[in-house]
Amino acid sequence: MQKAYKEQKEHLEQKEHKGHKQYKAVIFDMDGTLVDTERMLLNIWESTAKEMGYVFSLDVMKKTIGITLADTIRVMLEEYPDAPHDEIRALMSERFRKIRESGQIALRPGAQEALEGVSKSGLKIGLCTSTRSSSAKITLKATGIHHYFDAVAFGDEVTRGKPDPEPYLLVASRLGADPGDCLAVEDSPSGARSALSAGMSVAYVPDIIPPPEEITDKITVLESIVQVISLICRESRQ
Repeated sequence: MQKAYKEQKEHLEQKEHKGHKQYKAVIFDMDGTLVDTERMLLNIWESTAKEMGYVFSLDVMKKTIGITLADTIRVMLEEYPDAPHDEIRALMSERFRKIRESGQIALRPGAQEALEGVSKSGLKIGLCTSTRSSSAKITLKATGIHHYFDAVAFGDEVTRGKPDPEPYLLVASRLGADPGDCLAVEDSPSGARSALSAGMSVAYVPDIIPPPEEITDKITVLESIVQVISLICRESRQ
């Protein structure tokens, strides 16, 4: 994996990653990009912590957007070493499970249309999520989009999560696609950096966190995920 990372990093340094090419695959992030769960999770997390007598800063919680559970735990332990994180997380997970089972999880506006459009284009479709497989599979089935993906990489399948390139390199490998021929669709800085480091082009669809200024010249910022369709069609004509 390190060899692949080095090769793709060198590839990134040699070319511009804002398009002007024909893609062979589109890889979507899940939470906050396709599924409208980020605000819901932050609200559940905040309210659960308050019930146990702890106030978690929104800025600190935002640091966990797009990263794996293991990395989230490290962030929270560093910021709040005395908080009962295991108990908070267990109660939070149970509340989110009930919401998910009741059918209250929705797709982000335009997500279904974007997936359908990419599917009809004939391009391969991948999913790269930091969420654990057991939870992500339930969310994908609950929202009815699981059948769109030709390959998936879950958060508990990698040694190093986003922003490391490993997750996106894994999906590209499973798709049988060169990372340089892939377009990643993301909503978080960690996810965008992961895809860029993997050597991919990135379409950033802001949800909670705007794109970081230091990478805006390397990505394409979209107002809506639906614009992914016109983006891949435009680049195929270059």
